[in-house]
Amino acid sequence: MKRLAWMLIISACCTGALAQPIYRSVMPDGRIIFGDKPAPGARESKEVILRPSNTAAPGPTSGGGSTPRQQTLDNATGNLNAAQQNLDRARAALEAGRTPTPDEQTGSTKSGKGGTGGMRTTDGYDARIKGLEQDVINAQKQLDDAQIQRNDAR
Repeated sequence: MKRLAWMLIISACCTGALAQPIYRSVMPDGRIIFGDKPAPGARESKEVILRPSNTAAPGPTSGGGSTPRQQTLDNATGNLNAAQQNLDRARAALEAGRTPTPDEQTGSTKSGKGGTGGMRTTDGYDARIKGLEQDVINAQKQLDDAQIQRNDAR
């Protein structure tokens, strides 16, 4: 069966294959052999008519580029990529901002007897971190909206 498939594929692909006859020969043991002439000793041989393949070279495009649907999908994908980059930047800014600046700390670094020691952050630090966390939340919402938009464009 594989031999038959290969023979037909090769025959259909060759430019001169349609001009040259192909024979199907049934041998006494039942094997089927394809060739350019009847197989010797075959109990039956007949010429096979191959139809032209059902393929055509691609035609010219209408020169307009992509379809409106494809353009919508491309725009949505671009928005999605931009939203992902925005979220990555917001997360990086939050992580980088977790270390308080010297003016965002109060207290003593010494921990003597009876002292609590350590540094505490100011309300300004807390407000700055809260703002960075809100930026991450907003960027995540933007990414979620962009994913919905792209899925709708599909």
